[in-house]
Amino acid sequence: MPEFEIGRRELYIIPTRVGWYFSLILLSLFAIAVKYDNQSAFMMLFVLASLGMVAMLYTHNNVIGLSMNSVPSRSIFLGETAIFPIQVFNHSDSSRRAIWLVCDDFHQLLDLPAGEHKLAELKLPTLSRGYLNCSPIIITSQFPIGIFFCWTKRFQAGQRCLVYPQPLDITPLPPSGEHSSEYQARASVQSNAEDYSGMKPYQAGDRLRDVHWPSLAKTRKLVTIEHQDQNSSSINLSWFALPAHMDIEDKLSQLCFWVTRAQRDGARYQLEMPNHTVAYSS
Repeated sequence: MPEFEIGRRELYIIPTRVGWYFSLILLSLFAIAVKYDNQSAFMMLFVLASLGMVAMLYTHNNVIGLSMNSVPSRSIFLGETAIFPIQVFNHSDSSRRAIWLVCDDFHQLLDLPAGEHKLAELKLPTLSRGYLNCSPIIITSQFPIGIFFCWTKRFQAGQRCLVYPQPLDITPLPPSGEHSSEYQARASVQSNAEDYSGMKPYQAGDRLRDVHWPSLAKTRKLVTIEHQDQNSSSINLSWFALPAHMDIEDKLSQLCFWVTRAQRDGARYQLEMPNHTVAYSS
């Protein structure tokens, strides 16, 4: 996605509550200075008014010229916190202080040195499975003295995070056909087997005859050849094997738990769903 650059048309600025009080003080000083022709009051009025004008320029310039770009987010399980990475760039020659990145109820404070960028991680709660879209993002600032508040147009990052069902171990895995087995079966990897499985980084104790020497010549890193034991059993993870009284969300959570366990243990499994079946694989 192209960068969202903050120009004059994307930036708004108004006085804060303190700023309105500051304006009231200026108005009172003006009335006193005019009514009593008080030179000290005029001097104080001009000094404070100049300070307000300079503060408005600093607040405006603290945000203008920044740009944002979104980074793909990783998939998570329901109940975990969704993280949407956002890169904020400062291409100018001056540093930017006290920049707030706001997304719904999430706020993050950033300081950006001149010519650098930072990666901010927006954290949003997950309330349901499926795709979670990143909410619009704005940048705000009250730097340097807090009498003016500036903010940007909403930046639509276009990110979305895939939220898997929450893994829950509700019921044991039942037998389901000729390929079924107890879940405790593991797909063991044995160094003395004959079937090629893949490669892994060399570990102390690996046999020298399993070292893949051509990789050492190319990458200067030791890797060893893995072999798969063909006696490891296969697991059929079937939607139809789950109890009929379970609702859809519980069934999905249970299947999610079985899949993550099978994946973690390196087992060979099949996922059977009402409208689609993923064939046996690992």
